[in-house]
Amino acid sequence: MIEHEIIPLFGPLWWKAILTTGLGVFILLYLGKKLPPKTVEKMTRVIGIFLIFVAVGMQPYEMWVGKWTVQSSLPLQMCGISAWLSGFALLYKPMWIYYIVFYWGIPGAFHSLMTPEFTLGTQGIFFYEYYISHGGIILAALWATLILKRRPAEWSWLKMFAWTQLVLPVIGSINWLLDANYMYICKPPIVDNPFIVGQFPYHLIVLEFAALLHFMIVYAPFGISRWRKKHQSAPAS
Repeated sequence: MIEHEIIPLFGPLWWKAILTTGLGVFILLYLGKKLPPKTVEKMTRVIGIFLIFVAVGMQPYEMWVGKWTVQSSLPLQMCGISAWLSGFALLYKPMWIYYIVFYWGIPGAFHSLMTPEFTLGTQGIFFYEYYISHGGIILAALWATLILKRRPAEWSWLKMFAWTQLVLPVIGSINWLLDANYMYICKPPIVDNPFIVGQFPYHLIVLEFAALLHFMIVYAPFGISRWRKKHQSAPAS
């Protein structure tokens, strides 16, 4: 298995990567809000195709440079699945794709950007692809929500958490068969993150609570909006 790498938190490289990624996402979302609908439609297709190209194209590239391994390269991390689906979330309408990118992608990519762990190292294109793919996840989720006007349904955060529980045993079984650590089920990440507490299996308990909390947080603006509309439209007694 390829040794994972991290970069110093709040160091010069960390700040450059975070600010560049954040600025890129902001500019594209700003353009999506300001440009004419026809141009936005074309931008949606271009961004979607580009994100799919990056996700799919990294597989043969990893093989070419000799870094592809069955333990690290399959798109079975939470962010890996979100990255593969982020482009499809923009090009197609099934809500289950949107929900994965929205609920898994936003929290997962956010923490991956804040406390990065490079599973394929930081040399060459792998460093840039890390920020493109994780920034792309957040961009796709926000673009689908703010530009394409998709909205998570009521209680979707809890349903998504329940579906996640069904996925974990499947990924855990794959880890056992491949001697892998997808979704960090077998051992925690090596990053300095407040939600990484203890070793297996205790770190999973904290991660479960963290996942539920983050699902609630990303849904909260829509839940609050629905609650306000409901109470504003209710007749006064």
